Amino acid sequence: MSELRSRAIGELEPSIAIVGSGPAGCYTAQMLRKRWAAAQIVVFERLPVPYGLLRYGVSPDHQGTKAVARQFDRLFTDGGVHFVGNVEVGKHLSIEQLQDAFDVVVVAAGLGADRPLPGVDGDGVYGAGQIMRWFNSHPDELFFAPHFGETTTIVGNGNVAVDVLRLLAKHRDSFAGSDLDPRRVEKQPSRIHVVGRSAASAAKFDSVMIRELADIDDAVFDVDAVDEFGHEDKKVRAKIEALLDLTGRTAPPSPRVHVSFHFGWTPESIESTPAGRLLRLVDTESQQTERVIETDSIVTAVGFGHGLRHEVDRTRLESDVSDLDSGLLDSGLYCSGWFRRGPTGGIPANRLDAKMVCARIVEDVERGTIIPAKAGLSALGADLHPDTVDFDGWRRIDAVEASRTAHGRCRTKVSDFVTMLDLARTFADERMTPTHAENPTADAVGHKEEK
Repeated sequence: MSELRSRAIGELEPSIAIVGSGPAGCYTAQMLRKRWAAAQIVVFERLPVPYGLLRYGVSPDHQGTKAVARQFDRLFTDGGVHFVGNVEVGKHLSIEQLQDAFDVVVVAAGLGADRPLPGVDGDGVYGAGQIMRWFNSHPDELFFAPHFGETTTIVGNGNVAVDVLRLLAKHRDSFAGSDLDPRRVEKQPSRIHVVGRSAASAAKFDSVMIRELADIDDAVFDVDAVDEFGHEDKKVRAKIEALLDLTGRTAPPSPRVHVSFHFGWTPESIESTPAGRLLRLVDTESQQTERVIETDSIVTAVGFGHGLRHEVDRTRLESDVSDLDSGLLDSGLYCSGWFRRGPTGGIPANRLDAKMVCARIVEDVERGTIIPAKAGLSALGADLHPDTVDFDGWRRIDAVEASRTAHGRCRTKVSDFVTMLDLARTFADERMTPTHAENPTADAVGHKEEK
């Protein structure tokens, strides 16, 4: 009898809820779909649109990276995975409600808050995460209006810092093929400093990111010092060579923007003066030598963590049986991506993470720790508010964005919730008003961000 019961359990397919539709969530859905062809898999997303970091964190001029979204599209169009957008878990639904309705719940909600830089805050200081969301027309940043001024200083030596540098330094006419709103680069600084605590050899950016800066042919680049000798690691040598090639090239006759790299300096404080801001630095190694950079604005790119208003608190979900190394939070409750391991690694790392967490889920189902029995989405009933957005709703938003290719853009994103929801509810193209067809952000809230 027990053998029969065991076989029956193994044949059942669980109902699965995934919180978050970014790469971690979508890769998790993909892995679980490969294992269970008929399982009900539902991806919940706070925004009316999918793909999270892929849509709003990857630089708008890196469309090759964003193209992985087409792979994720197939999950929802052909793979039988359900998208339920405009549902904030923690506000519209609780984790507990999802656990009551689904056999398996996976939280893949990411981490998006900018890590603060001690001593450096106040007006004119912006986090790189928020800046990248703004460059990507995230609806959360609809009313955010950074002022960079003539001189801006970027603090950080990772790829995000270089993304911000590139977007600020590239000529405004060099964004053809991207989905960057042209208004984002109407006013650009002419002087950019990049400050990092570590030596150049220990910087976190990839050499390919530095090589890409060489495409900015009307910019001049210089560097304080590069520890160029004695490095056996190929990746370190590649970074050093990329920096030396960039800063050693012949300067253009009339540079539009001047970029300086400062390695081995730690920001200590910022002082506001009538003329601007003074960023005080101290030599990281000796802690003795000081220097001051005059700047109009500062972008801190020193990592991410917890702190956004809508975030799910992972510590509240942990239990006596938690095993974060495998993604287990509690019985039937799992986590994946940055939400599990912290803000390290990019999209490929999230794929590996999803594979590992999927293996743990499959193991728990196959050994009977989880017995599939819950109805899933239908069990939520009236707990699910009526203004959710399904994947067809997203495709209507997507179609409008893709149809607007002015200024050589591959699309122009809808940047506010109201218009997104309005477009998602439009059930046929012929019912779309001319205003929406031509400029869906030109409504009551669409252009407030630039005023």
